[in-house]
Amino acid sequence: MSFLFKNKFIFLLVLVITDQVSKLVALKNLTLGQSITLFPSFDFTLVFNTGVAFSLFSEGGDLGRWVLVFLVLLVLLYLAYVLFKEKLNDFESLSLLLILSGGMGNLIDRTFRGYVVDFIHLYYESYSFYVFNFADTYITIGVIIYIIGMIYQYKSKGNENQAS
Repeated sequence: MSFLFKNKFIFLLVLVITDQVSKLVALKNLTLGQSITLFPSFDFTLVFNTGVAFSLFSEGGDLGRWVLVFLVLLVLLYLAYVLFKEKLNDFESLSLLLILSGGMGNLIDRTFRGYVVDFIHLYYESYSFYVFNFADTYITIGVIIYIIGMIYQYKSKGNENQAS
């Protein structure tokens, strides 16, 4: 196993374990719907999300759950293939590691619990952002890094073309 492959795998494993441990801590210390204020505008609030991002498609029942599990598994297998088999730049590798680990963390929940455990709640006055978890954060940061990397590459190519 190559050094780079091993490092990617270890990083992925650490992120998934961190996500799963944080969810176990939330489940152990909170009851469904309970909130604990940590800081102004930041609570731990335990909710169960049976849908996808922002609770979309949460009314699908058991069939919807298993369709989501299957579709997410296919996407994650593809991302894992790209991450471990393709030659990627640093932006692409980091973004895919984050997206893959977040997807895996939420897939584990959906598969074994039937819902995703969410507990991080950010809000300001009457505005409340969705309750989310570390896996959601990994996915969001991964997508942002990927977009920034694409913009950087696009601008670099534009500068190379102007110099020619």
